[in-house]
Amino acid sequence: MKKRLLPLAALALAFVACDQNDDLVVDNTKDTPISIASAGVNELSTRVITEGQLIGRMEEPVAMSVWVEGSAEKYNANNVEWVHNGTNWYSNSTMLYEGENKQKICALSPYVDGASAEGVTITADGVTDYLVASQTLITSNPVNIIMSHALAKLVLNPTLGTEVTGDNIATVEVQNMYTQGTLNVEENNWTNCTGTTAFTMTNNEVLVVPMEECQSFPIVITMSSGRVFSANISLANVDNKLEGGTQYTIKLQIGHDTVTIGDITAASWGTPISGGNLETE
Repeated sequence: MKKRLLPLAALALAFVACDQNDDLVVDNTKDTPISIASAGVNELSTRVITEGQLIGRMEEPVAMSVWVEGSAEKYNANNVEWVHNGTNWYSNSTMLYEGENKQKICALSPYVDGASAEGVTITADGVTDYLVASQTLITSNPVNIIMSHALAKLVLNPTLGTEVTGDNIATVEVQNMYTQGTLNVEENNWTNCTGTTAFTMTNNEVLVVPMEECQSFPIVITMSSGRVFSANISLANVDNKLEGGTQYTIKLQIGHDTVTIGDITAASWGTPISGGNLETE
């Protein structure tokens, strides 16, 4: 009786094996080089304020730092420089694709030599814009990276009273901002923010290191006539802080002897819309 059952058992196993083979899906993209299709903006460059808006400095390399974390060394990449040639992203280093949802990726623009994804020390200069993509799973190859602004942007919206007709604003200095801070690229947050410095606004705009707690900060306005006005900007109605990726618009009016502070509003700065480019205005 047992001899008769053995062929039947073998036949059943053969059918099971056949079904398993039919369901087996082979990932032909595994161990192929990773390519980057987009990074959320057309041109990732060191961006500066000029003519009232942020634009890329075309004389500088359009580059970003990229980190990839996988299950083995060959699937990892540590601060690899990716450059945009005007059409495509390319790198002189090869990063291998491990498979769907097997690796994590994060990025920072502009490229910072020797940087760590766990902490990049950034010294603010008021005009250089840093774009960051926090760590996320790689779901397919080529990769699409979504960037956002790491710094906060202050925008001054001044008006002049009739008693100062004929005079103009020469400079606006924002004081008591952080000199530098450490940006964790993987988590897109700031630590070790230290020092105080002053920035002169360019076209009434300035980029600053975020401040988790800031009740107010001073500004000094110098007019073409030489008159100097000082004011203190309260952040009470924006939760007493300056957040990364946020634009703060400050309204004020300059009179003959004083500056009257108006509203200060906070709005998301540079959120990609339907996969489009980041706002830079």
